[in-house]
Amino acid sequence: MVTRTDFAELLARARLHDDTAIEAVLRRVETRLRNYVDTRLGAQLRTRLRDSDVLQNAYVEMLRSLPEFVGDTEAQFVAWVTAIIENDIRRQRRWFGALKRQAPDRTSERNVLARTLLDAPTTPSAAVSEIEEKRLLAAALQRLPDHYREILELVVLQGLSHEDAAQRMNRNPKASRMLLSRARAALSLEIEKLELGDVG
Repeated sequence: MVTRTDFAELLARARLHDDTAIEAVLRRVETRLRNYVDTRLGAQLRTRLRDSDVLQNAYVEMLRSLPEFVGDTEAQFVAWVTAIIENDIRRQRRWFGALKRQAPDRTSERNVLARTLLDAPTTPSAAVSEIEEKRLLAAALQRLPDHYREILELVVLQGLSHEDAAQRMNRNPKASRMLLSRARAALSLEIEKLELGDVG
């Protein structure tokens, strides 16, 4: 069991971008965050967004802002992340409510993945752009922990089901889905860092 002191220590390490600590913190609270999304998303918004999309958005924002988070308890952390989730859900409601819009591209990671997995480009400039994006994606993937790279490779790049990916990774399908949400968020953040010139 993770005690209050243990959780505070995990948070302190997570603020310093310790991947193992971030993973432990999210594993500890993920079921509660997913349940919160499930209760708040609503039937209308659910036709346009999946729970995992909302969680991924929240994880990206959480990873960006974690060094500034001042709490040190599990309850404070959950309250902070649920506030991020609530703000995103309200923003999505305004977006879809203003006009009958389709879901926007949610992350730069998805944009890069989509473009690099499409058919070969037809112009020289498009070919150069595709090569650069593949390099960016490869570099971002290399900055991730091994289990994040593995779940992205299995589900996103190879197209395996969560059941098959979970079996290969000796996890259950629910754990596989949660891991993929965290991996997508981490990959998005790494791509953004690389786009901004952070190669450290």
